[in-house]
Amino acid sequence: MKILIVEDEAISRIVLARTLQKHKYEVLRATDGQKGWEIFKKEKDDIYIVILDWIMPKINGLQLCRMIKNETLSHYVYIIFLTSKRDIKDIVKGLEAGADDYLTKPFDRKELLARVNVGLRIIKLEGALKEANEKLHILAITDSLTEILNRRAVIDSLIKEISRSGRERKPLCIVMLDIDHFKAINDTYGHVAGDKVLKEVVSRAKTCLRPYDIIGRFGGEEFVLGIVNTDQEKSIEITERIRKNICEKPFKVEKKELRVSVSIGLTNITPPEIIDPNSVLDEMIKIADNALYEAKETGRNKVVYKELLI
Repeated sequence: MKILIVEDEAISRIVLARTLQKHKYEVLRATDGQKGWEIFKKEKDDIYIVILDWIMPKINGLQLCRMIKNETLSHYVYIIFLTSKRDIKDIVKGLEAGADDYLTKPFDRKELLARVNVGLRIIKLEGALKEANEKLHILAITDSLTEILNRRAVIDSLIKEISRSGRERKPLCIVMLDIDHFKAINDTYGHVAGDKVLKEVVSRAKTCLRPYDIIGRFGGEEFVLGIVNTDQEKSIEITERIRKNICEKPFKVEKKELRVSVSIGLTNITPPEIIDPNSVLDEMIKIADNALYEAKETGRNKVVYKELLI
């Protein structure tokens, strides 16, 4: 974590820097608001605390505070005003501009360090909260067993992809994939074995997909995929590769080798630029599901493509 000092008064700047450096803080220094802004723009990913003088040439502390708070940042930046102003109206004005705390000149070094430590505690709490929220978000969109997108999240992702495909006039393939005779696997080997099969099917399918393709659990043993920027021929080729990758190598379940196959239905579209992505997705899933049903009814362990007309 770096601390940026923006202070045009040389003695204050030196005392601030030496006090903080003595306590092992890494310090950056600027002699006016303009230079402070230039340093902040360059080092903003590493600057966590900014100590600002209020009255400075070019850009004053109040302006610089607002500029920093309006910047897109990856973390919270704690701003301390350093000022000779003691009027409560001025202090309120600084806090309303986005400052978190203030020190009046001449400042006490112990008070400076105490206020910096307060800032660090708040920054750490904000970081912990952000991390916790990110974990909650991942839990909210992830299928707990297979660790891929859950039904709601994969639908949201596919809707966004349809919108993007429409804007860029690029094709998109929607795939419905279902594990053949999965109930028999559960009935014969138990649900723990069935869970292992589900996870392994996902793992094998993902090896055939690119990082930006979409895969999610639609429900039970059924999965939906979005294969991006692929025409009909390429879509069939990829899904056939997925099918073979799943069925050709035995699964190890309860110390036994088990053959598992999947049936796949798919459709492909280059959406028009002006569309309702929700309606398009509903229709694509319907067509892909019909293709999946046909694959099941005509022997399983196969890929069936059906064309979607809009």
